[in-house]
Amino acid sequence: MSMFPERRDVALRAVSACLERAAADPASAALAMVSRRDEVALAEAGARDALRALTPDDEPLAGMVLGVKACFDVRGWTTHAGSRVLADAPAASRDAALVRGLRRAGAVLLAQNNMTEFAYGALGLNGRFGTPLSPLMTDVPRVAGGSSSGGAVAVARGMVNVALASDTSGSARIPAAFCGVAGFKPSHGRYEDAGMMFLSPTFDVPGIIAASAAQCLRVDKVLAPWDTAAPASGDCGAKPLTGRVFVVPDHVEELLDADVRTAFAIWLERLMEAGAVLRRIPMPCLAQAGCVARDGGIIAADAYALHASRLAADAARYDPRVGPRMLLGAQVPAHVYIAAQRRLAELRREYDDAVAGADAVLTPTVPMLPPPVALLADDDIYLRENARAFSLTEFANRLDLPSISLPGGLATPQAVGLMATGLRRGDRALLLAAMQIEDALGSS
Repeated sequence: MSMFPERRDVALRAVSACLERAAADPASAALAMVSRRDEVALAEAGARDALRALTPDDEPLAGMVLGVKACFDVRGWTTHAGSRVLADAPAASRDAALVRGLRRAGAVLLAQNNMTEFAYGALGLNGRFGTPLSPLMTDVPRVAGGSSSGGAVAVARGMVNVALASDTSGSARIPAAFCGVAGFKPSHGRYEDAGMMFLSPTFDVPGIIAASAAQCLRVDKVLAPWDTAAPASGDCGAKPLTGRVFVVPDHVEELLDADVRTAFAIWLERLMEAGAVLRRIPMPCLAQAGCVARDGGIIAADAYALHASRLAADAARYDPRVGPRMLLGAQVPAHVYIAAQRRLAELRREYDDAVAGADAVLTPTVPMLPPPVALLADDDIYLRENARAFSLTEFANRLDLPSISLPGGLATPQAVGLMATGLRRGDRALLLAAMQIEDALGSS
């Protein structure tokens, strides 16, 4: 009999439950998870449970089932980043640093998750492996958001508990919003990125998709154990958000579709009822940050620098909505690129001044509901909707800020997310505040 019965079979039960959910919805599973290791995961889970039964040293991520976006190395799998261009590349010889760290902490790897090709798209379309669909709006097939589409669907459908993602302009947070889960984008450099295939080294960070902010925090404690930020102390009898100050940019509501505007208004009202103070102020630096990055061609230039040789040899195999946009990076003058980087540094200081004394900036994650897949067949509409999808998330990447998308309510999930973006390097503090927001909204 186990010395620690409360921990017996926790990993095996978790993996088995995920596999049962995948078997119950094979179409979604095939689109969300492009490679799987079912039998190996079961065997690994059993071995972990057996070892854990013999030692009091717990694994902090015991019972967590992991999916990994296809831009991270996993030993034995090809890191194809959702593209046919790399379909025949050799399999990775070792796990990426984050994959290794999560597995050492007890997470059991189950799947490689689908994504937009080379992470260059916010809607989640993929012509090679298929397009994952939002599980929340089934009137017509609707996108799950991107680029970390497969991870968000897998978490939302309970096929994995946590998905390792990346985030360049909102790639973890947009699909989290469209699928009714949480997506966390950390500050640049918080998590190790060795073994991650980049789109834009300037803006890319690894990210986390999980069911809630509490689960994101659980993972963050493993990946950033040196951060000792603690929950804010206060009167035990006070409302849960007493003392919290949130900034609401005064231009945001006018950007929102009606359904999103309604949800956002309800959420803000609930937060005030829970004791939060809302501060509505102009924040032109948010929109300016996106414009500066686009006008400076930063992502296109970064992507072209990484893909130039492949594009020269094999451009025809790239997705027609990805390769041509990368090729535009060859036309970006160095002085324009450098000037944009300098201007972003100025805007970071403007943001810091604007949010001084507050806990976070609140906006919806995405200004619209997930668009129908059929609507996006037209290239002009695709480009319009793609740009709109990351219009609220991208400032966190351009200004290097921690940011999290929260589901509005787990009891009745909606394909709309509430985004909280924190103070510079205030990642753990943001996650702690996000948990309080979830409590106030009844999300956890």
